[in-house]
Amino acid sequence: MSVDAEKTILALPEVESCRIIYRDGELDQIYVSAKIPTQHSGERLQFIKSLVRSVVGALALEHGWHIDYRKVKVLDSLDGSTADKPRVREARIRIVAAYIRYTSEPEVRVELALNESTYTGQARYDASDPTGSATAAFLNAFHQMGLGEVTPIFTHEIPGYLAHGNLVITKLRYKCGEHPTDLLGIAESHHDLILCTVRACLDALNRRVALYCLDNSCPAEPNRISTE
Repeated sequence: MSVDAEKTILALPEVESCRIIYRDGELDQIYVSAKIPTQHSGERLQFIKSLVRSVVGALALEHGWHIDYRKVKVLDSLDGSTADKPRVREARIRIVAAYIRYTSEPEVRVELALNESTYTGQARYDASDPTGSATAAFLNAFHQMGLGEVTPIFTHEIPGYLAHGNLVITKLRYKCGEHPTDLLGIAESHHDLILCTVRACLDALNRRVALYCLDNSCPAEPNRISTE
């Protein structure tokens, strides 16, 4: 049923992806990634409100679902087209590895690739907080790239259900210049929690961080990170 509901949401204008999340057999959240076609804060807010109403209405009409509009979370998939902007070079972040290294003191190691360089981050592995350890290792590697400062706000794991595998939701605060921005990321994994956490971190940053850099400075206009 949730697959059909997701197809209904995907048919709405500007929607690029969506995920319906259940907790204890009940609908918990609906995450909708959409291309918001404006940068003006007031217009963006009106677009988001309109899209939420469309999601709630479409689910009620097509599937008889009556949901609280507050369960619908809209994420901005793009901050605007950059087709007409000059690009110095396209930087691309890839996850090379993310794993636990078992030594006398276990640690999480994360390797990220940017163009022809590889950056390795490490953090002590805490069995009581594996997602926190993975996030710390990711940030240790990411900060070596000089693309801005990121601080974690929270990381939350949602156990797998019939409609999805294990989910990790992370919220990060990204700062490049004077104004910090809070970013939300989500990733799904059926097996590897460490890798899933790293993917969620990149999913958050993918919505804001600019990678078309000149002279190692933070550019004025944000773009996307491509991840694998």
